Amino acid sequence: MAYVLVMGGLALSVSFTLGWALWRLVRVALGWVGGASPSGATKVKPRARKSQPKQSQPKQSQPRKPASKAPAAKAEAPRRAPAREPVAKSASEPWALTRWLAASRTFLPLTSLALMLYALGRLVGFGLQHRPAQVPASFGQAVTGLGWAAAILGGLALLALLARWRCRD
Repeated sequence: MAYVLVMGGLALSVSFTLGWALWRLVRVALGWVGGASPSGATKVKPRARKSQPKQSQPKQSQPRKPASKAPAAKAEAPRRAPAREPVAKSASEPWALTRWLAASRTFLPLTSLALMLYALGRLVGFGLQHRPAQVPASFGQAVTGLGWAAAILGGLALLALLARWRCRD
C-alpha cells in the first residue's frame, strides 16, 4: 500500500509539473505568434509617484479687526513656524529583475505544490517507519531536498509579492 501511495504521489506530481510546464510553453509560444510580450503577460509599468513641492513661507497678512468685543477679549495664540517636511526623493524606476518578479505569477502556486508534496512525503515517511522492512535512505534525502526546494520557492514567492508591491499599478 505504501508503494502505491509513494509512486502514485510521484507520478501525480511529475505529470502535474510537466503539464504545467507544457501549458506555460504553449502560452509563451502563442504570445510570440500574436506579437505580445515573450512572457505572455502584460508588462508591469511602475506608477509615477507624485512629489510634493516645497511650500514657501506663508505670507504675513494684516491682522483682522475684531467684529465684536467678545472675540477681542481672547488672547491671540502665538504663531508657530510651520514644521519642515522632509524633502521627498524622486523614486527611481524599478530594476528589470524587480519588474520580472512582479510580472511572474508562478512562484506562489509552485510553493504551495512543493509544500503539499513535502507534507505528503513526510506523512509517507512516517508511515514507512512503522513497517517491518527498512526505509530506503534515499527516500529521506528526497523528502529533505523537497523541503529545501519548498523553502527556496517560498522565499522567491515572498520576493515576488514585494516586487509586485514595488511595481504596483
